[in-house]
Amino acid sequence: MVVPWANGLGTTAVVARHPDSDDWAWRLSIADVTADGPFSSLPGVDRWIAVASGAGMVLAVDGADTALTASSEAFAFDGGATITCQLVDGPIHDLNLMLRRGRATGSLDVVTTESPVPLDGVTACVVLGGTVTIDGTALVARDAVLDPTGPAVPEGAARLALVRITLTP
Repeated sequence: MVVPWANGLGTTAVVARHPDSDDWAWRLSIADVTADGPFSSLPGVDRWIAVASGAGMVLAVDGADTALTASSEAFAFDGGATITCQLVDGPIHDLNLMLRRGRATGSLDVVTTESPVPLDGVTACVVLGGTVTIDGTALVARDAVLDPTGPAVPEGAARLALVRITLTP
């Protein structure tokens, strides 16, 4: 299933969540970060974050700084930590994976490639840059595919977020 991803500045758009309710086990979203400030505290949630577009940000997680840019790997942290964000040079979009502990485990990996990427075991593939074809559909930045069956075939260089999730019995 292809999920279009469109939103205005200062908002968060949910790409997907399971189950599709406020009591989700996992949630994938994109947020527009337009100003420095604190992140919401989410105790009991494991989080991954990646800069989708923009110059980047510095996250202070319980006082330890981590610089993130559009070329950085995804960063994993405890959603219950005290987190503040400082933008490097203007607004950014970030991609967030949130997993409730005891209900889901998983990962978020960011890859830049000009070669096909197998998507076996991938729950969602989000295009962060470039154009790719997945399951016969051409996708551009801000498009996502849930439960893809074929590889991601880029047209030139592409940047992809690969989300793997396992529900906990």
